[in-house]
Amino acid sequence: MKLDLSFRLFRRLAIVAIFAILPMSVSARTWTSTDGKTLEATFVANEGDSVQLRLANGNVIAVPKDRFIKADQEAAERFEFVGDDTVTKQAARQIDNLLAVGLKKNGFNSFNDPLPDDLFVRRVYLDIVGRIPTREEFMKFAESARSDKREALIDELLASPGYASHMFNYFADMYRVHDTEMARTIGNGISFETYTNWWRQSMEENKPYDQIVTEMITATGNLGQNPASGFILRDTGMEFDAFANFSQTLLGIDISCAQCHDHPFEDWTQMDFYQMAAFFGNTQRRPNYRTNRMMMSAGKDTIPNAPAGWTARFEKWAAENHGYEKGNRNREHLWVRDYLGSLALNVYDNENLETLLPYDFRGKGGDPNEPVRPATLVGGPAKMGGKITRRDALARWLTDAENPRFALNIANRMWSRAFGRALVEPVTDFSDDMLSRVDQQDTLKFVTSHMKRVNYDLREFMRSLYYTRAYQSISSSEEPDWADSYYFQGPILRRMRAEQVWDSLMLLSEGPEIDERSGGDGLIVQAALDIDFENETFEQVWAKQEAYNNVRGRNYGVTRLLEPGTLEFESTKRERLRASEMKQPLGGDLLATFGQSERIITDQHDFDGSVPQVLALMNGNVTKQMTGKSSTIVEDVSQFDGPDDQVRGVFFTILSRYPTKEELKLGMSMVEDFGDDGISDLAWALLNSPEFLFVQ
Repeated sequence: MKLDLSFRLFRRLAIVAIFAILPMSVSARTWTSTDGKTLEATFVANEGDSVQLRLANGNVIAVPKDRFIKADQEAAERFEFVGDDTVTKQAARQIDNLLAVGLKKNGFNSFNDPLPDDLFVRRVYLDIVGRIPTREEFMKFAESARSDKREALIDELLASPGYASHMFNYFADMYRVHDTEMARTIGNGISFETYTNWWRQSMEENKPYDQIVTEMITATGNLGQNPASGFILRDTGMEFDAFANFSQTLLGIDISCAQCHDHPFEDWTQMDFYQMAAFFGNTQRRPNYRTNRMMMSAGKDTIPNAPAGWTARFEKWAAENHGYEKGNRNREHLWVRDYLGSLALNVYDNENLETLLPYDFRGKGGDPNEPVRPATLVGGPAKMGGKITRRDALARWLTDAENPRFALNIANRMWSRAFGRALVEPVTDFSDDMLSRVDQQDTLKFVTSHMKRVNYDLREFMRSLYYTRAYQSISSSEEPDWADSYYFQGPILRRMRAEQVWDSLMLLSEGPEIDERSGGDGLIVQAALDIDFENETFEQVWAKQEAYNNVRGRNYGVTRLLEPGTLEFESTKRERLRASEMKQPLGGDLLATFGQSERIITDQHDFDGSVPQVLALMNGNVTKQMTGKSSTIVEDVSQFDGPDDQVRGVFFTILSRYPTKEELKLGMSMVEDFGDDGISDLAWALLNSPEFLFVQ
């Protein structure tokens, strides 16, 4: 994984800052020399043949790598991209200690039994990079004699492109990332690929979560000028519904019903809803709306950032030079209109706008059609005034360390990713009363503080969870109802996400090169919409308009810019890519069959089993490719000499474990009796076993 040097520097400075705020009980790592001497220090960087270490007094020293024992040399190599593990291990121990107290208090002697190596390697590949391991990856781990091989594998996977790919899938569901869904409410032909790609890049850069949120909330410009604006533009025309999603994803509060009336079960009032929504009250998203509308997209009839009359002059020029007719309904003329509409879809602050209470407002504290001022739902007030816009104030309030919900909410969600269940459920709506009754309340408080301690570095936060004894325990096979207690003696046994199923099948059919394949990047769309209205000629804008319309329709989500600064692009493969690299969401395929979210509502992913899923694995196209004639699996394991090694090879490939004696005996008889057909049948049987679909 390639990392920007500036990011590496930021990472190292962040680690230094972390140690400045950690309690004194946190000890540095013990480094051992080849002659048995030890040194207490924390890793800073690898520089040539030396390792830079920070001593307790703050001084940084350089020590030749060959002075350390092999285990420490290997540790220094893995720390290069994920940093020193001192904070990680301290946090993991604290989490285990807190969970153990809760377990004992509720009648449990300990965690579930430790996870054996074969189950561990399959679990961390699925949880961290979103696919099963290859046979070679499984064997490399199984045969390793390193004492820290689990930590080393976790770190390696967290630093790999697969981590960003799998994390993107989660946030794409959470934030309803959709390449084309927005066009239904905004207008035909609007492409949001730039926003999709911004999310991918944010995950690849391991951008801190509070920075991601701040960039989305405060974004200005169109989708080419600032792709993060897609967050606000996503629900243009449905702004109050968008705010309902905002509170669920960022605060864990479902206040949607308070849009029409006071909440029947919580303290949220109708006024609370509109006061919080008013932070977006002067946020204009597009022109062509009457200025007296209550909705937050009302405003003037012009393209923001463009000189007055630019659109009319461009249309006149296009008519004279390209035969453009503004009212013509032919496809080419409509495409020009849609392109101009995409330029005008633009986030900016209009101080003439206000959020008005609805005409049928029934709450207290205001009258229908009356302007409402912004106010926060929880915690202290947002500080406004001067040059601080409402959205700036909202972002600062939201990500402030004193906000009682922001860090807690994302820590709770990340915990759910690791353990299959959140500390407080459901993640989209939990009251203060529910928080006061959380079974593992001390654990929730700690992980909330830990999220702040690591500066919202989600990779480092997840690293701490994966290091725990709790995570590395046998999973609990029975999932309790969300209203029932669970004390986290181990993760919950859970079925793969649709993207995990897809990526695992792609691995089996295509090989590990799927991790290196790239799909559409949205950069041609970004280049086409990024207009310098003051300096670009109309001919240059026309060329961008043509490029924009060339990547519409069947080319949605599958084009890549060939070279920065140009408008040349290529189309990528529509299939045989990882789920995160394809059109978002793909829909109408195996991904949809296994429950991929339609990205219409927050966290819509479906984990329920179905008959179409069974049929897809039994005789779907991907299965036929892997187990039919010219089977990729048969071709792979036929290199082994004996039937026993061939059977083991199939088990390693599909289930990442050794076969039992009975399974080995049965598999060998199939291979001995039917040759390659026996291998194919064994692969088909394992692929269709319940074990394949579950993260154990």
